[in-house]
Amino acid sequence: MLLLGPLGFAAPWLLGALIALPVLWVILRAMPPAPRRVIFPGVALLAGLVDRAPIASRTPWWLLLIRLAAVAAAILAFAGPVWRPVVQPAADGPLLIVMDAGFAAAPDWAARQTRVETALTDAAAAGRPAALLMADGRGQGALAFQPADALLSGLRAAQPQPWSTRLPDDPGATLADAPEGSLSTLWIADGTDHPNRAAWLAALADRGTVTVVPPARPLRTLALAAGDTPSLTLTSVDDAAPAIQAIGPDPQGIERALASLTPGDATDADGLTVRPVAIDLPPELRNRITRFQIEAETHAGAVVLADDRVRRRKVALVGDPLAEGQQLLAQTHYLRQALAPTTDLVEGALGDVLDTAPDVIVLADQVQLAETLDLTQWVAEGGLLIRFAGPRMAGYDRLAEEPLLPVALRQGGRDIGGALSWGDPRGLAPFPDDGPFAGLPVPDDVSVRAQLMAQPAPDLAGRTIASLSDNTPLITRDRLGQGQVVLVHVTANAEWSNLPLSGLFPQMMERLVATARLSPSEAATEDLTQPFWTPEAVLDGFGRPRLSRAGQCRQP
Repeated sequence: MLLLGPLGFAAPWLLGALIALPVLWVILRAMPPAPRRVIFPGVALLAGLVDRAPIASRTPWWLLLIRLAAVAAAILAFAGPVWRPVVQPAADGPLLIVMDAGFAAAPDWAARQTRVETALTDAAAAGRPAALLMADGRGQGALAFQPADALLSGLRAAQPQPWSTRLPDDPGATLADAPEGSLSTLWIADGTDHPNRAAWLAALADRGTVTVVPPARPLRTLALAAGDTPSLTLTSVDDAAPAIQAIGPDPQGIERALASLTPGDATDADGLTVRPVAIDLPPELRNRITRFQIEAETHAGAVVLADDRVRRRKVALVGDPLAEGQQLLAQTHYLRQALAPTTDLVEGALGDVLDTAPDVIVLADQVQLAETLDLTQWVAEGGLLIRFAGPRMAGYDRLAEEPLLPVALRQGGRDIGGALSWGDPRGLAPFPDDGPFAGLPVPDDVSVRAQLMAQPAPDLAGRTIASLSDNTPLITRDRLGQGQVVLVHVTANAEWSNLPLSGLFPQMMERLVATARLSPSEAATEDLTQPFWTPEAVLDGFGRPRLSRAGQCRQP
């Protein structure tokens, strides 16, 4: 490359054509030849006439300069001018290309491949061995250095992964088979600080020169914020605030953008710009959303798949309106406090709430249900019915005939000082590992003073999902068609136990509501502590949803 001040030329030999410009000047001046003067007497008759369209005998000098300048500009253009070029020193040792292959590399993946392909082509022309390290987190042993052109096919087939860039843990083991000599490294970075990055930079710098190519565009990511209220968090390295598209099927089943969310005010966090994004949408629209995506971004970090934290279920609450005057005595008060942060509540009579098509119906000490047939059909079609015991249910003289109960109940209740009394209040037993409450810690200060007893039966243990320390059922569950019937054998207020006053109560209600609309097979195999999960949908590195293949994903 020829350097003339800040200007460089990739093909300087073409500049030799500038020598032809003086020759071209002479040719243009000589062509066409000047006219010859011949005296003709008859021309005297034309004396005094004016030629309204005179023709020059020679090309004007200014027109010659324009033509020569155009030819010179064409010669300079073909010479490949580069403004302030960076001249790389000639290298003859082995070449290592480190290519970040996480989701952050997806937006300009084609340009990254082109840059690496050019480097491999140049190395192949120079006869240099090369190796390609795709930092995608997939296990690999020591890198094998080979002819550079042999790596081109693997480069063209490579794709970014939907997770962050991951480098091997031990740089020395990965570079154990590197040839002798100074190692030249070309690192196509994605702009993120990932584990082992500093160790790799130090190890490569000790072996030779390292050239790091930064990303061409700023990175923006989207995440689901923790908390009871579903919201998103937009993080970027610049001050831009792109819209967030809420994507899902429309009423015709066609997937499209259902809404556009606007990020809030920015805050600074370790040099990054963080903006909250509120999911302020109607429940019917929010429950149809399958994913959120940053507008005009094409990588997995810009997409958030919607889950049960976003899809707020509609819960109908039916209680005793007579007790509402004394709020702290009403069972519906404690249920409302436990369910309101994570669900959309509707309250009213049973017949009224059935018309709202809820996912869950909670009955607080209700017997002699007038809409038994409608309620039974609703449960059989996939609804979740949660019933709480109470004095009314304990005193009902036809309790054995009461429909929509998961287990048969004994007449009366069991309390301290009663016919089925125990000496002291009972605590909670640890939750089974295969139930909906698996993994929840059991507080030592939770105690039960009274409960409704279940009739002994061979399948009672299989229907019990929570029990007391004496192994008597606290919560039982049974399937009815596609739906479920759950009975909590104590009240939803502090009359029979202090469970509603504990922090465990909202967690248990949230877990129960999360099982609504599950198929029998899903409910039967539900295990919230299992180390492996079967994905329903996955994203590729470009953020495009893909149906999951048969397989398992390890729980993070």
